[in-house]
Amino acid sequence: MRIQDVKVGDFIELDGLLGVVVGIIPNEHGNLEDHLVIWFGAESQKRISQGGAGNPIPEVWTVPAEYCKPAQPPVFRH
Repeated sequence: MRIQDVKVGDFIELDGLLGVVVGIIPNEHGNLEDHLVIWFGAESQKRISQGGAGNPIPEVWTVPAEYCKPAQPPVFRH
């Protein structure tokens, strides 16, 4: 995937995992490849109203853009 084709909020696929781009780190100084900052979601979440603790810490990953590909379009629900 080319970094020019990605924007924050895009859904991507990495090795079969679905993620959302939350940041972009371009190769500005030749030190690194272009990287995407990706959130893959939380494994288990529970609403506070259902006994969950709340205040989870998000975990994001930086991944070379070339490892990613566009995901299928999302299904919107309300």
